[in-house]
Amino acid sequence: MSYQNIIGLFPLKLFLLNQEQTTLHIYEPKYLQLIHECIEQEACFGIPYQSTTKLHEYGCVVKVVEISKIYQDGQIDVKIECLQNFKLTSFEAQKEDRLYPNGTVTLLENQFISPTEELTKLANDYNHLLFNKLLTASDSENIQQIISLLSLENEEKLKLFRYNPLKKIQFLIHKLKYMSILVHQEKMVEHQYHLN
Repeated sequence: MSYQNIIGLFPLKLFLLNQEQTTLHIYEPKYLQLIHECIEQEACFGIPYQSTTKLHEYGCVVKVVEISKIYQDGQIDVKIECLQNFKLTSFEAQKEDRLYPNGTVTLLENQFISPTEELTKLANDYNHLLFNKLLTASDSENIQQIISLLSLENEEKLKLFRYNPLKKIQFLIHKLKYMSILVHQEKMVEHQYHLN
């Protein structure tokens, strides 16, 4: 992919980070056209983040990994994976014989950051709290694994993406501490419930 690309767009209340996967249910004719074209041409499409009130300038370029289900009426479920994030520079609601929107996006470099010792320890403690096991050595050094462990909301992922590397680490440390407190409290309530 070149640095600037004109691609089909599918605005959604969804923000994925690099290598994240999810499943979409496609039913609108314009987006069915987009997905089928991407599958046939082995092309990617863009998902600009659409909040309740506005279309944001940031989004993700995704590829279709597989068609999970085909319905009798033509609707489909597809698994997608984020390849890279982008900044939207132009948006057209419709172009020529295409039913779906398209636009120009500027691809943004993925900022690979290494977890600090504190972040790695907190991630391990949190994983142990949830699943009663530690992260593998490779997972504890993988920032993507630590982020996925937290199951962040779309708005949180967008915020995290826009932070500089130091702020990213601080955000993740704060979130892990907060989530650990919540899980501890849940376990205490469960324990008290079982005692009664």
